[in-house]
Amino acid sequence: MDNRGILRSALGISLVTIISRVFGLLREWLRGYLLGTSGSSDAFSIAFMLPNLLRRLVGEGAMTAAFVPVFSDYIESEKREKLEDFVHSFFTLVLLFLLFISVAAIFAAPLLRYLLPAFARIPGKIELTVFLTRLMFPYILFISLAALTQAILNTYKVFVPSATTPILLNIAIITIGLLLGRRVFDPAVALGIGVIVGGIIQFIFQLPFMLRKKIGYRLSFHFKNPGVRKVFLLMIPGTVGAGVYQINAFVSQLIAARLEEGSVAALRFSNVLVEVVLGGFIISISTVILPALSEKSSKGDREGMMANLRFALRLVALITIPATFGLIVLREPIVRMLYEYGSFTGQSTVMVAYALLFHAFGLTGSGGTRVIVQMFFAMKDTRTPVYVAGVCMAVNLVLCYYLSISLALGGIALAGSISAFLNFVLLLIILKSRVGTIVDREIVLCALKSLLASLLMAGGLYFLLEAARGPMSETKVSNAGYTLLLLLTGLFVFFGMNLLLKNRDVLRLAKALAKKMGRGK
Repeated sequence: MDNRGILRSALGISLVTIISRVFGLLREWLRGYLLGTSGSSDAFSIAFMLPNLLRRLVGEGAMTAAFVPVFSDYIESEKREKLEDFVHSFFTLVLLFLLFISVAAIFAAPLLRYLLPAFARIPGKIELTVFLTRLMFPYILFISLAALTQAILNTYKVFVPSATTPILLNIAIITIGLLLGRRVFDPAVALGIGVIVGGIIQFIFQLPFMLRKKIGYRLSFHFKNPGVRKVFLLMIPGTVGAGVYQINAFVSQLIAARLEEGSVAALRFSNVLVEVVLGGFIISISTVILPALSEKSSKGDREGMMANLRFALRLVALITIPATFGLIVLREPIVRMLYEYGSFTGQSTVMVAYALLFHAFGLTGSGGTRVIVQMFFAMKDTRTPVYVAGVCMAVNLVLCYYLSISLALGGIALAGSISAFLNFVLLLIILKSRVGTIVDREIVLCALKSLLASLLMAGGLYFLLEAARGPMSETKVSNAGYTLLLLLTGLFVFFGMNLLLKNRDVLRLAKALAKKMGRGK
């Protein structure tokens, strides 16, 4: 797959993913409306985080990264019978493991009392957290099987169905939240039921697309299959690395749980906005680039791999740099427009906007890491990202503790941003020592032009925001209208400046988007 193919595929996924993120924002709006930054919202955040941590550990994290290169090799060089035996055996092993983990977690949930002493001191809060954890933990079973199905489809260059599944999850949560939110003893329970239903739908929805490739799932206990062994050998360092990251995230949440009530929920609301940017395009790029890099790695095309990686990094700079400045300047009106309804108060807006200020600084580091790590996975090196993640985890935990003393929840967000940049820089340095120069003149020019355009955009937005503060504060409708107008103005200024600066990647993006929209018509 060449750079044009990567861009076309990424745009296809991005358009679907952006729709998904819109539904994700609607889901978070409903959650804010029903729960705000209350104790119930904190309980839901912790309970939903636990299966999500494991999902990223064995689902779309280490498992997918290890599975795709091995599956690519089977497609290139093995007979159909061997390929199917590999898929069936791996599916069976994953299914049994996840069933065991789900049952174990349900019985172990009361141990959260000892991990969350601050929750235990508030009547009913730890009990609700335990109940929600037991309710939602089986989500890991269905979402991990959905991730395995996605890995198979992505290897066949089928991306859009898998990119659609988060929309179905969000629709399930929104629908059940609206139907049951006021009919159960706590609205968080309705959202939890929606999570389970959504996970089941995410898995089932992809199966027909996989069957079109004449691949299905059935039980096979041939666990000595060489492909299965190879995947698990590749998964070991990847799982440790993902585990390091997830432990890091969990400990950060535990530190937040000791702060002002609502801090855990505020960090999640803020992180959702960051994920809108990352998910809207960066995750689409990383999704497309792994099979592209794996294919070139299998063929020994090192120059093609480098060209794909450099192009992806230029796109990261083009997207994340202006997004960082935009979120910093417009953080408060954006949070108010999206969340401040029902139980989500003005104080909730202040908390989330404060966290978002520091979260925004990590966009480029997070986006760059998500792309460059795919190069290591394509080269079947899952160990290096583990070692780097271990270093960054230690740095993040130390920074979380000390920065939270002076900056409260903002310190936790800032610690994550700093460690994300450190992760990206270390991976770049290590990869350069192995394959040569990565950050070439084109990447530097693209980043500098994006930075200059972003600074001009941010300056203009700041003065416009100050001029409009009076009218914006009158009603929620006026705030939303002015905020959308400012966002569109910022986009126009940024892309206009890049066109004046003759940023070739902006021109490529504009042409590809125009073609994609033309086909859509």
